[in-house]
Amino acid sequence: MTAGPRFRRGRISWVAYGLLAFFAYLQAAPGLVLVHLRTELHLDYSTGGLHVAAFAVGSLGAGLASARIEQRLGRRVLLWTSTATMGAGAVGLATGPVAPVTIASVLVMGFGGGLLLVTVQAVLADRHGELRAVALAEANLAASGAYVVLIGVLTLTAAIGAGWRIAVLAGLAVPVLLWLTNRRLPVDAPPPARAAQGRLPGRFWIAAAMLLCTTAVEWCVTGWGASFVADAARVSADLGVTLMSGYFGGVLVGRAVGSGLARRLPPRRLLALALGSSAVGFAILWPSTSAAQAFAGLAVIGAGIGNLFPTGLAIAVALAPGRAVLASGRAVVVSSLAVLLAPLTVGALADATSLRAAFVVVPVLILLAAVGLLVLARLGSQPGRRPRPDAGDRRREGGMSDVLAQLRRWEDAGGQWHATLRADGSAVVALERCDLGETVGTITSGDPEVVAALRRRGSSAD
Repeated sequence: MTAGPRFRRGRISWVAYGLLAFFAYLQAAPGLVLVHLRTELHLDYSTGGLHVAAFAVGSLGAGLASARIEQRLGRRVLLWTSTATMGAGAVGLATGPVAPVTIASVLVMGFGGGLLLVTVQAVLADRHGELRAVALAEANLAASGAYVVLIGVLTLTAAIGAGWRIAVLAGLAVPVLLWLTNRRLPVDAPPPARAAQGRLPGRFWIAAAMLLCTTAVEWCVTGWGASFVADAARVSADLGVTLMSGYFGGVLVGRAVGSGLARRLPPRRLLALALGSSAVGFAILWPSTSAAQAFAGLAVIGAGIGNLFPTGLAIAVALAPGRAVLASGRAVVVSSLAVLLAPLTVGALADATSLRAAFVVVPVLILLAAVGLLVLARLGSQPGRRPRPDAGDRRREGGMSDVLAQLRRWEDAGGQWHATLRADGSAVVALERCDLGETVGTITSGDPEVVAALRRRGSSAD
């Protein structure tokens, strides 16, 4: 058996990492500046939460429309147009004088950011194939670094009296630099009909429900963490934002460790570890009454939360072979629903009781995500539903009848497959397990009849 494929980063991979970092910088901004907006605009918890909710609504619309927009514009144009749209929304947030303007601006940020997120995820999934989990883990590591940078810039601008608006606008330098140096870089995509059409398998939606829970956990803390710490530890708003560096630092460390573990552990095991760390962190954070304990709790829960989305996304996309854009778009829709509902739910509960009481939704969501993970594992372990590749080499050459017969046997055993057409006219078919989409074998062929057949039907989902 030959060694597995080697992970290689191309220029487009680095551009995708940089744009995801830009996305993360602005995505986290509304939650972090919310503590200032509530003071400046005299907002209650529920109205303040509308800023985070507006981002989610915009992302929700983007996720629903992303596949069709890509068909119309092409992936390269969509990549840079969505980046510009998100940047325009950030300018509106920083300059808006009243809540309706700032909320509408965040809505624009969410729509542009949602399109950008879908496109970056699809680029990495298509570029790296069966090693998509590694690429997504590295991309989200870059996003975590952006969170820490945002905290640092917010702290610096507060110290010198420049204000949070300068910190938000500073992030616009990243996409401008990337566009100037990469605007002619080709961004390849699979044929539109295969990427945007068809149904997603049932297991994808179980993974999507799990992703909804884990994203809600993340945004309960991201959206309200600074306010929770300021109230619980009785510190100023600026110090509450600074203490969130423990959370984002934890996310950064967690994703750095997770990026290495993604090369050795199956996604479901990595997700189980992340859920466990999140639960432990909450147990430290929730009863905290001092800044030190709150900082420690934020760091531990951040380490767990850092791996929830990238690992959950890798699991979900792997369950929809050959449909990276469609699966990524639906994943953004689901996660946007979580971003929409989680802050509003916590804000409404906080107005009715207290923010500490409202935070009890976090462990409930962690438990529900764990149940979803167990359901996926149980489905994958049912008798007769875990196919094995043929003995021998993982990479096999075959003619028309051989390849199609192997794929038929694989599907009959409950497995999944998807084909990648190469520029040299050959095709590579990845054979994946039925439960979490782990690639366990590949078939390669240069036979023109095989390639033509795989062009007509590119995956088991077609």
